[in-house]
Amino acid sequence: STKRKCGVEDVKEEMRKFSGCLKPLGLPSAPEEMIVVHEDPFRPQPRLDRDRHGGMATVVGRIREDPVLENGIKYVLVSHNTKMGAAKGAVLVAEYLAKYGYV
Repeated sequence: STKRKCGVEDVKEEMRKFSGCLKPLGLPSAPEEMIVVHEDPFRPQPRLDRDRHGGMATVVGRIREDPVLENGIKYVLVSHNTKMGAAKGAVLVAEYLAKYGYV
């Protein structure tokens, strides 16, 4: 839930705007978009969305208000655990460390 009430469209807009700290660094493994927002009510689906931006993006969809929690928002997300969480994620960390002279 959020600290104050916000609409579904506000949440979608903030997710779309999010670029994280990696995009300005120009790292080769950094995804074009960190978060991809789907409007399709049947997405995301692992089979269709896990490889978005080479498996390095998180795909979010079915964003809606949660009537159970005060100021609650519900959504479904898909990310590729093997790519972003391990292999490519480790490469991205190495690129980051190299850029700042740690390796």
